Amino acid sequence: MSTLKRILIQMAIGANLMAAVLLWACGLSSMLNPAGHPYAALFGLGFPLLLLLNLAFVLFWIVFCIRYVWLPFVGMLFSVFYIYDYCPLNWPRKKPADALMLMTYNTEFLGNGVTDAEGHFPLLNYIAHSGADIICLQEGVAAKTPTAEYADSVMKAAGYHIRRLHDGKSEPQLIYSRLPIVSAHRIAYESQTNGSMAAELLYEGDTILLVNNHLESYKLTPTDKMKYKEIIKDPENGQVETNSKDLVHKMAGASRLRGPQVDSVLNYIEKSGRKAVIACGDFNDSPISYSCRRMSSRLTSAFCQSGNGLGLSYNQKGFYFRIDHIFISDYWQSYETHVDKTILWSDHYPMITYLKKRKKGK
Repeated sequence: MSTLKRILIQMAIGANLMAAVLLWACGLSSMLNPAGHPYAALFGLGFPLLLLLNLAFVLFWIVFCIRYVWLPFVGMLFSVFYIYDYCPLNWPRKKPADALMLMTYNTEFLGNGVTDAEGHFPLLNYIAHSGADIICLQEGVAAKTPTAEYADSVMKAAGYHIRRLHDGKSEPQLIYSRLPIVSAHRIAYESQTNGSMAAELLYEGDTILLVNNHLESYKLTPTDKMKYKEIIKDPENGQVETNSKDLVHKMAGASRLRGPQVDSVLNYIEKSGRKAVIACGDFNDSPISYSCRRMSSRLTSAFCQSGNGLGLSYNQKGFYFRIDHIFISDYWQSYETHVDKTILWSDHYPMITYLKKRKKGK
């Protein structure tokens, strides 16, 4: 081996080790409460890029020096649990015929009110004919409007009970349920326009605690999103540093609020004493985040339990994240959790799972 090649190999080894350490650090960032570490908590957003970099090193070593191909695998081994959270792989299990179908969907205000040639809302028709037993909507339709009255009439005709929370400040949240709804109210926490809605539903002699969440949004404007795409497309652009600082500052502000919000939701769940718990919605956080780690400390991610792949739920070009989640208590077993990517009327895809009550002793 020539001296030059030896030096290059040593540099590549160092770079590979650094990529592995950074990947591990991204996973560890989910331990940080963004209320106290808002900027450091954003580090988890870089997890997929660093994962790709580590995978690229596998190809690099295969091509240039096969004897070191083990190195990226050992590096990724330290982050294997974080990798599984981000991209789970599960053996398919067919859902039971009597399983409950649950859907969570940020509808972007009913697809921004888009109608078809006949004046119907395609997104509303999709929801009403989905067959779901429980539907949790974020960014729904405001109460006491013609659109809300029409939507409610369609959903009632489809056999759903309806609860809507909209106090004029927070964005409207809705729960449609074929199961009887006993109560519904908002969980108190600080937010500019977001919120969490708790409801109690009756099911086979038990009471389900259902929490529909829309944690603090980044509130990125079209201009902000354009800046982000420019950073990705042309890192050498002279405005990259200014644009990056603006975006990071804005995102850190939202992240700072989400920490206490998810803590409030978990405290509410724990104080309720309910065994049958479902917490779902738009968490505005990736699987590698404080929000998801905290929820997973008490509940189980349905997507990790019965989903496969990345499950990207935000569908805007250039923003490839799974920020919609479903968490369940041990009362439930989930099946066939997935994101329906055929629906394009909102900036989110709906996430769907099937839930079956576990048998006692299992």
